[in-house]
Amino acid sequence: MVKMIKVLGVDIGGTDIKLGIVNQKGEVLHSGTIPTRAAQGPEAMVNDVLQWREGQRGDHPEITAAGIDCAGLLDGKRRWLYSSPNLSGWENIPLGEMFESRLGLPVTLDNDANCAAWGEYNRGAGRGTKCFVCLTLGTGVGGGVVIEGRLYRGSQGLAGEVGHQVILAGGPRCGCGSRGCLEALIGADAIIKRTRDILAEGKASVLGERDDFTVRDIASAAREGDGAAVRSLGETGEFLGIGLANIVHLFNPEVIAVGGGVAGAGDFILGPARESLRKHLMGEVLSGIPVVPAQLGNRASLVGASFLALEKIKTEG
Repeated sequence: MVKMIKVLGVDIGGTDIKLGIVNQKGEVLHSGTIPTRAAQGPEAMVNDVLQWREGQRGDHPEITAAGIDCAGLLDGKRRWLYSSPNLSGWENIPLGEMFESRLGLPVTLDNDANCAAWGEYNRGAGRGTKCFVCLTLGTGVGGGVVIEGRLYRGSQGLAGEVGHQVILAGGPRCGCGSRGCLEALIGADAIIKRTRDILAEGKASVLGERDDFTVRDIASAAREGDGAAVRSLGETGEFLGIGLANIVHLFNPEVIAVGGGVAGAGDFILGPARESLRKHLMGEVLSGIPVVPAQLGNRASLVGASFLALEKIKTEG
């Protein structure tokens, strides 16, 4: 009988931390959520994760390794967090080492978008491919690239920052400090601003009756046939398509998957994105590359981080 290997997956978000006990098939056997408490510092966060793990020891006594992910600039090889947009004040922290010393387990650390791509590659939309790109659309825009069955990290471990390709020179200011980045044009805040600008033109919309709304509300309005919402998401998709064309020209992937909260708008964004992609490709031969929804939902990063931990066991064990 083959022994089941279990790892701990930890997906660190700005508000919550998703945790899971994951087996070697990528199946989440048990999951939970705890507050991030970023203001308390990384030591407190590691302690909270350790406490959660101890609570699962009765049902899952043997954990072989842990895979950690979070948004931000980090070096997976050194397991070093340079900075994170979700974790204010967390700069130049040996986060992987901190987890390893407290958990007493081998630990991997990587960017959340890389982990989402790795999760989708192993158990989702990228299965069976050799060259695969996954985008995550939310407050920010992240990405991960898999080439010949391996995550492509670049010379400093920082590859895959597709959200910071400049799409519109001199465009809106991005959180990274540049202007006209894809993230500044299709991130959640950008979509809400675009919708407000459309409403300011006097367009009739159910959204005009609300003081505040989210991208989910915009998508819901679009599904009800709201013209302002449909236009806003369509313009978002056009910008996304330009970014996808750049990705196709750089990597020529077999499949591009799009996930994250914003991608919940479905074909209201992806339809125009596919049309824009075709318009910006250098040749018709490239137009057959599928752009598909990601399949793992909000567990993609957790599953991907767990697979990286499993890979570490195989490599070092």
